Amino acid sequence: MKFIHLSDTHLLARDDLSRPPHAGDTLRAVIAEINEYHADAVICVITGDITHHGRPEQYDHAVELFATLAMPFIMIPGNHDIREPMLAAFPDTPRDENGFINHGQTIGGIRFVMLDTIVPDAHHGTLCDARLDWLKHELASHRDLPTFLFMHHPPLDMGLPFLDSIRMDADAELAAILKDNPQIRHIFLGHPHRPSNGIWQGIPFNVGGSSQKGEPLDMRHEKEEELVERAPLKPMFGIVLTDPSGNVRYHYETVPFD
Repeated sequence: MKFIHLSDTHLLARDDLSRPPHAGDTLRAVIAEINEYHADAVICVITGDITHHGRPEQYDHAVELFATLAMPFIMIPGNHDIREPMLAAFPDTPRDENGFINHGQTIGGIRFVMLDTIVPDAHHGTLCDARLDWLKHELASHRDLPTFLFMHHPPLDMGLPFLDSIRMDADAELAAILKDNPQIRHIFLGHPHRPSNGIWQGIPFNVGGSSQKGEPLDMRHEKEEELVERAPLKPMFGIVLTDPSGNVRYHYETVPFD
């Protein structure tokens, strides 16, 4: 099975040119690449920061562009998103009984579990008691299926001081849940805007690149305005190949864009 991992699209309104490169143009180029070479993917999973400010006109732009994907898509919010206008624009996106955009579905024999980690009016992420309880119940209900977790915020330090200051803070609580659920095979993340991978709590993870632009690989500075960019990244997406056991091969693809 093949699926696409798309993240951090950061869309503005169609005519807003205030944050170059224009995120609509880069996403359009990324989607054209996906459609030309990976139309056989069964789904596209979008791990948050759909928009840059969470405004309705930005979600309207997202609706227009995501409609051109050659495959279905599912999504979760990031710290730049706002739940209410996101759900208004994408009304088929499931939510749990507490209004969080948590949902799970079985695709190709694998359970895809999507987690809402956002904190309104903040850039860090969390999993509150209600969201942790939802995750425990979801995992207990599908213990026999290999499972992938999708979140916007990493639950661990990535060695990037600025981004580590706004990561997900419920790492100990999540780690305990992972320990009790060995069916979890892989974790997919957004947020840092950099292709990276590793192992956390014995589970491999991949961080998706941004379809707009990357963040600097700056391991020294803690403030965003101090970050030094030495090698700008092109727009990027992930191509994931998996088998019924949940083994993963992850390919990062960059898209030429001037």
